[in-house]
Amino acid sequence: MRVLVVTSWFPSADWPGGAPFAVAHAKAIARHHDVRIAHLRLGGGGLPQEEHWAGLPVTRIPISPRRPGAYRVLRRMTAEADVVHSMAFSTIGVLAPLAPVIRRRWVHSEHWSGVLDPVSVSPTWQRLAVARHLLRLPKAVSAVSTPFARVVRRFTGHGVSVVPCVVDASFTASPQPATPPLRLVAVGGLVPGKRPVLAVETLASLVGDGVDARLTWVGDGPLRSAVHSRAAELGLADRVDLVGSVAPDKVADHVRAANVFFLPTAGETFLAAGAEAIACGRPVVLPRTGGFTDYVTPSNGVLADADDPASLAAAVRDAASRFAGADPEALRATVIPRFGASAVADDFDLFYRRLES
Repeated sequence: MRVLVVTSWFPSADWPGGAPFAVAHAKAIARHHDVRIAHLRLGGGGLPQEEHWAGLPVTRIPISPRRPGAYRVLRRMTAEADVVHSMAFSTIGVLAPLAPVIRRRWVHSEHWSGVLDPVSVSPTWQRLAVARHLLRLPKAVSAVSTPFARVVRRFTGHGVSVVPCVVDASFTASPQPATPPLRLVAVGGLVPGKRPVLAVETLASLVGDGVDARLTWVGDGPLRSAVHSRAAELGLADRVDLVGSVAPDKVADHVRAANVFFLPTAGETFLAAGAEAIACGRPVVLPRTGGFTDYVTPSNGVLADADDPASLAAAVRDAASRFAGADPEALRATVIPRFGASAVADDFDLFYRRLES
């Protein structure tokens, strides 16, 4: 089928690492279908531009009330598609005027944490989250995890399919490095929702209990200085390494250099970084709530009983002990091929069948 993926979140030259989940989903769909991308540049200027990204044809369309001509390009592209597949919640509002003509072939995949918990996003995005009732417009909706689907279902008025994020085959397993020290790694933005300061305080609890531990954080954000300050206050400056943003193909190197993936996140719709860490052969330690409960089990990780430093530290000690010397391929097998591109491509084929009902 001719599938038009319409999304306001997609990487570009000025945002090369953005929205990897959208790229991975589009590439999975392209295994069985003819896929084109309509990338909506909200509030952007200029003319629509054609290019390729990750092997996919992309039309960058500036969407602005002052540029109705660009909107006509979007109307034409949707008219030529057998399936209009929107991704990212903000995309729904742009497509809403076309609902009468596209609804019978319109599906939507939701990833955004603002739908799950509006308070977790910035005030600007919270204003968008109040429009969650727009999820009723597409004929079929998917979410990236079972817990997230339960929330999304409240706004759709009908069933929600679960199509998970893709774990790329490049995340291959390797044995853990020797200990001590116990090497922890986190992957995510240095933002309030990921709670990096809590990660430092958990490290302090471990060190206070006599564990020779180190923390590497892959990612950047506005809390960098706060994390540095808290680490210094706790005497951990030499135990915390904030490596900043790295190229997507280098993330796995940092994960494989650690013994345990640890992220005290406040909430996630799926947490691809956690599944990717398991695919690298590393156990994960996470709080007990979030979309990752679809794949974190006693065979590949530990869910903390509470989200205070002592409880999180206890979970880290449990994981370090239980998974010391664990077969990395056995850990990887708990998420691959389940979340591989081929499996997700099949999930989307099944999802598209809802258009026939």
